[in-house]
Amino acid sequence: MIGTAAVLMGVIGLLFSIFLVFANKRFAVETDPKLERVEQTLPGVNCGGCGYASCALYAEAIVEKDEDLNLCVVGGADTTKDVARVMGVEISGEQKERLVAVVFCQGDDEAAKFPGVYRGIEDCAAAIYSQDVSKRCKYGCVGMGSCVRSCPFDAIHMSEGGIPYVDAVKCTACGNCVRACPRDLIELHPVSHNTFVYCKSQDPGPVARKVCAKACIACQLCVKAAAKDDSAEAVTMDGNLAVVTPEPYAAKPEYGAKCPTTAYACGINSVRKTEALGYVPDGEDAEDAGGAGADDERVGTASGGARDGESR
Repeated sequence: MIGTAAVLMGVIGLLFSIFLVFANKRFAVETDPKLERVEQTLPGVNCGGCGYASCALYAEAIVEKDEDLNLCVVGGADTTKDVARVMGVEISGEQKERLVAVVFCQGDDEAAKFPGVYRGIEDCAAAIYSQDVSKRCKYGCVGMGSCVRSCPFDAIHMSEGGIPYVDAVKCTACGNCVRACPRDLIELHPVSHNTFVYCKSQDPGPVARKVCAKACIACQLCVKAAAKDDSAEAVTMDGNLAVVTPEPYAAKPEYGAKCPTTAYACGINSVRKTEALGYVPDGEDAEDAGGAGADDERVGTASGGARDGESR
């Protein structure tokens, strides 16, 4: 009896095996062999910087939807060339310039007013939505480090003054920190662009200056300097805020020579920019560009040390 049952189960198992083999061949979905090769060529970090949720989805878009080959911000030009080789296509010699994150706020512990102490959840959005933000400027960095925690490449840290700074060498422009900032203070710009108005305040000048010593006060001195240099479009006014035009980029360090608050500045909230570029960027001295002192000065406080995870 037991032997008969065992034989019966064996026959049933065999029949199911034959059915599965048939079904696998009959209903198999053919895929382009290039798909797997493209996916293997991509870095596999699934950062989303290309606009797709994963490297696999980007590979699928390349192979099946003729998506652009140069969207991988992590792999850069080398990955673009490798993917093009797999796809059997030629790419033009001109490559997009590498992008890095730029933090548009200088309202650290010394410059900005902090009438209270925030004791809520250590998250920037939560601090804003709770209306319990300790910093008086309603446009400035909250300092809870949401951008730092969002970065999968350890490329953004908090200075001792409470303002994020970006490691230009490690930054891949994946955009995670941009999406993490509830006040839109982080943007992606070409690594060679070094001069900006590092402020987002739309408060009238007297109000802005009361809440932050480094705020743009709409004095328009940088705008007038650009116009005098026949570059009127290089720096323009957006309400009460002076803004450097990103494209075409024509900002010069000297346009901010008379800025009373140093809102118009060079290389703020960034370290290792010279190493990322391979040369000294505009507005920085060759002697200081690679030194720790110069980097520290640009990340808020004198020491500029990281304080990740530390609350106010």
